[in-house]
Parts: sequence; C-alpha cells; structure tokens
Amino acid sequence: MNKLHTTAANMQVQAISIGQIILDDSNYLTLWGKVLQADGAWKTCDLVTTYEVMNTMLRFSLDKHEAVQMSIVHKLETMCRVPDIIDLEAELGNPVVFDNLVFQLQSPAGDLDAYTEDLCYFIESVAACPATPVKEETCVLNDKAAAIDYGVKLLADTYNLYLGYVEVELEEGVARLKAGLEDDNRFSMAYYAWQFYTSKG
Repeated sequence: MNKLHTTAANMQVQAISIGQIILDDSNYLTLWGKVLQADGAWKTCDLVTTYEVMNTMLRFSLDKHEAVQMSIVHKLETMCRVPDIIDLEAELGNPVVFDNLVFQLQSPAGDLDAYTEDLCYFIESVAACPATPVKEETCVLNDKAAAIDYGVKLLADTYNLYLGYVEVELEEGVARLKAGLEDDNRFSMAYYAWQFYTSKG
C-alpha cells in the first residue's frame, strides 16, 4: 500500500492497547488492539500507522520501548512470509498499553468507511499530553507540606543513626553527640519523629 486515504474527520484518544502487530512489505504497520474511549470503555479495533509514528510512540513510552522495538527488529530480520505477525500479548504476557499520550486518529475515506464499520483507524500522529496547570496556591501548600515532611524524616533519620551507634556499643552520650542529638529537646523530637515513621511501616 503506497498511500492510505483517510477522511478529514478525525478523533483523539489518550490511550491505545496493542495485542498484535502485523508486518507486510509496505511502509505501514497494522496494530490489532483497542482504543480508550472518552467514557472509559475500551473499544476493539484495527489501527494502521507508519514506522515513524510507531517510533514516536516508543520514544514517549521508554518502559515499553526495548521489548516492542526488539520484537519488531527481530521479526523484520527473520520474516519468511508476508504478511507476518508479532504477538506481543503472547510474548510479553499482556497487551502493551500506550497511555498519557494524544493519538490523532482518522477513519478510512469513501467506500472503505462502510466496510470498516468504525472499527479501523489510521494513527495520523501522536504527542505527549499537555501538562495540567496547577494553581499557585496548591503548589505553595504542597511545597510547605513536603518541606515539613522532609524535616520530620531528617529527624527520624538522626534518631535511627543514634540507634546504630548504640548498637555498636558506643556510650549513650557519645552516640547522641555523633548523631547530633546532644540537645534534649532535639533528642525528644527525633525520637517522636522516628516513632511516627516506624509506625507508618
């Protein structure tokens, strides 16, 4: 297939799931899988795209990059028949999900549209989801909470350090000095911080 005709109408989805990849002697890949609809339901369909768009998908999803890329490369090197299939679901145990992305999909044009029954799409492009703006007040609150949590964790760590010195049989005064807990108030605060984090597991 030298050119895939698509309509001007298109839609966007933010996740697709791929179970199998079909390779042939064209510049296109056929993906058997599902798209995540706006209502949260997965819709089974066929997807067609270029190697360039597939590479972009893999670059945005580094955790899936190596396994899928190697499967495609290996199949291209050893393919004895056309078309041939890569069964990602069988190889990896599950379909591969590409999410937190914006997929621009188009339906086939003209008479093809009647045959596909809205179950076949061409992935025109893929992009990262735009970052959700966060209100400044929320950032400030989160920063303060994180700073307090960090301070409490540091105190807990100093008490844990003190316990380590005691465990290697240093005298209590020396252990407190080495852990920076010679002050009684700081020692008490570190103890309660340690108890807090210990109880959290």
